Amino acid sequence: MKGEKLPFIVKKEIAGILRTFVLCVLVSPGISCLGYSSDLQISGSFNIQCDSYSKICLSKINYPEPSHNFYKTDSIFSFRSPKGYFPSLLYNFRHQATSPLRFKSKEWIITGAAIGITAALITFDNNIDEWAKVQKQKHNWVNKSSPVISRFGSNYGSYTVIATGLISAVFKKEKGVQTSLLATQAMFTSAVWIRLIKILSGRERPLADYTGSKSGWGNWYGPFAMYDQDLAHKRPASSFDSFPSGHAGAAFAIATVFASQYKDKKAVPFLCYSAATLVGISRLTEHKHWASDVFLGGLIGYFCGKQVVGHYNKTHPDQVPSLSGKAKNKTELVFIQEGTRIGFSLKW
Repeated sequence: MKGEKLPFIVKKEIAGILRTFVLCVLVSPGISCLGYSSDLQISGSFNIQCDSYSKICLSKINYPEPSHNFYKTDSIFSFRSPKGYFPSLLYNFRHQATSPLRFKSKEWIITGAAIGITAALITFDNNIDEWAKVQKQKHNWVNKSSPVISRFGSNYGSYTVIATGLISAVFKKEKGVQTSLLATQAMFTSAVWIRLIKILSGRERPLADYTGSKSGWGNWYGPFAMYDQDLAHKRPASSFDSFPSGHAGAAFAIATVFASQYKDKKAVPFLCYSAATLVGISRLTEHKHWASDVFLGGLIGYFCGKQVVGHYNKTHPDQVPSLSGKAKNKTELVFIQEGTRIGFSLKW
């Protein structure tokens, strides 16, 4: 009735609701809020029971529900997000294919230098091959190690990448998992470009040259020669797929990704590139490729690896370094004053 005072218990309930509302606004975990006052003064001290009130505050906040649509998340399994494995892989193919359209003077200089070195190596391919093919006969350790090292440009390299990814997943090392996935993208893209050049060049491998044309640096049968039924019937498959080296491309693609991802550890780039170089040399001692094949294959693998890692860094600027997830933040209570507004920021 008019003029009657509210019962004490009703006043207490209203006061409790108002207190809860103020705490939710001012001291919600991880949220900085400001109260407005033109001449507000604060004195004395107070204690906040974070455990109890944080639960109340969290229950009052309407967080947006996470999307349950598998294809719209930022998961590596997404087919729509640019962070997904396959969208990212397709982007890398497209970006690499159109990269000459974006070349500036620096890139054209590098391209010209690469072409020049490759051409120079072609003229010395026979001399280098003469030196390389007898190393297995001269040195027993080369004879034993060369075939093993060479396989790290094919199946052994793939097994290493897969094993690294699986072990990293078991120990919840997200960087290791992502590095392995990036390595596979670099391997896929470099393999496609190398295969395309092989088809267009149709160069003879050293062993095929030794038993076949004996041209001295590998005969070049030209575009699509391997699909010429009359020619392919007379020549072995190794007569058409020497240039460039796929093993060297895969080795340098893997090495470049791991070296770029772990460049903060000085030993990693050195070990990665040294291993890739040994794979390239083994292709010479195994009498499988010319020096120019190895150089261009390694160069393609290197640049594909660099592009793949570069794209990943752009799409993941603030990547969480650990799959274990929770960042170790310290509890922090900060007083905020901005003009006539004051407030508190509480984080834990």
